[in-house]
Amino acid sequence: MKLLLCYPPVSDQYEKIRDSGLAPHLSLLCLASQARFKFKGIKIKIIDGHHFDSKKIKELIDEFKPDLAGFSVDFTNYQSAIGLSKYCKRFKIKVLLGSNHASNLYEQILANQPSVDAIVCNDGEDGLVGYINHLLGKMSLGQVPNLAYRQDGKVVRNALKTFDLKLMKEPAYDLCDMEEYFKRQQKVFGKNFRMLQFTSQRGCVNFPLCVFCGRYPDGYRLRPARIVAREVLKYIKRYNLNEVWDRSDSFIQSLSWLKEFRDEIYSQKYNPFKDKTVTFKTYARGDQLLKPEVIELLKDLNFRIVFIGYEAGDDRILKNIGKNSKVESYYQATKNVLDAGMQIDASFIVGLPGENKASLANHIKFVKKLVKMGLRKIRVNRLLVLPGTPLYRKVLEKYPQLRDKDIYDMQEIQEKLFTTDYYNLKDFGGSVKKFKLALNDTAEEMTHLVTVAGGGAEGYGHGKSKMILSGSEYEKK
Repeated sequence: MKLLLCYPPVSDQYEKIRDSGLAPHLSLLCLASQARFKFKGIKIKIIDGHHFDSKKIKELIDEFKPDLAGFSVDFTNYQSAIGLSKYCKRFKIKVLLGSNHASNLYEQILANQPSVDAIVCNDGEDGLVGYINHLLGKMSLGQVPNLAYRQDGKVVRNALKTFDLKLMKEPAYDLCDMEEYFKRQQKVFGKNFRMLQFTSQRGCVNFPLCVFCGRYPDGYRLRPARIVAREVLKYIKRYNLNEVWDRSDSFIQSLSWLKEFRDEIYSQKYNPFKDKTVTFKTYARGDQLLKPEVIELLKDLNFRIVFIGYEAGDDRILKNIGKNSKVESYYQATKNVLDAGMQIDASFIVGLPGENKASLANHIKFVKKLVKMGLRKIRVNRLLVLPGTPLYRKVLEKYPQLRDKDIYDMQEIQEKLFTTDYYNLKDFGGSVKKFKLALNDTAEEMTHLVTVAGGGAEGYGHGKSKMILSGSEYEKK
């Protein structure tokens, strides 16, 4: 059995974000390690579409000749994935799609794309293993958990099963050319920078999820803290890393888990965090950074930077999106992190439900105060309407003709969202065009406040030519 796992290239109408392709695709590495554990002798090839275009990937498919090709898709690379799927069908290669995007659009994809044989919804490990067993004649399609497929002219989906993270094997980093990734990292972050991403948990404790979040609602789960800690130390040594990133939705969703992780690190003779030779970066919610105890734990782990999804600087908007946070608590969280000597990578979204002139002004006012407090890194994103979200369902409610589509233009569906009752555009003369111009102006002003203070910025979604903005602070490690 030959298994190809691929993150397809970003489609032409979208732009790569700045850190795309700087580390291996963790989901594919997790799938690869599980498949290798379950099937002795299986041959696995991982292809990162951030590094190769579709033409080159087709050549690699020709060379490898897989029995099964699995593509991890999102809205930016879905059309590329379909193109590669059609190519695979020429050679009778089975095609499997996965990810949140595919999970939320499985019915539409299977109805419209005959080149796709099946889709694994929710967690991918059990579905991939089960589908390989099916191809080997050891399991019927109906027995494969999480699998969606065609049967008797209809799309069916088997029962969903949440993967037990205690059973997760170490991501298969050895299947990637890590030195190539380190070279790419150093072009962005500077000479000698060597970083690896880890995964310690899945899901989010904020439930229901924020209205813009396209994550599949599969619950919040943790890998054993001791195992993750030992894994991190092992690969720091193996690859001579000087920074680690945890890619979970939030690294500090469980204080007890974080303590156990820190304690395991400190129980080892080799502790590069205590020695200050390795730094840490991760994602966090602002409301999880209010306790001094949490800040001390992050200092123990030598955190360099914390990514915080503020999203908005207006309490009404935060309530509308289900963020369960308030601006005042954001100020305290910001102070806690910056006073401890750590940086913040601040993320915002403009165009959220309920936006008006007052909320846009509040976002600018909020960022202005954060800059005075010491914020030097920001990314201001335009709202994305992702399948599976309340935003997407709201669009379908008003425009039912879109229900059967698996391919749509992000800008078009965003504009349609702005015409729903989630918005009152009277401040903008009822004009979607004027509203979008106001969003762009707000994003530019929020960004300018940081860059003029000597910081750096990155944005995704408000103009292809303005995805990446430079800044002196941004160029530093």
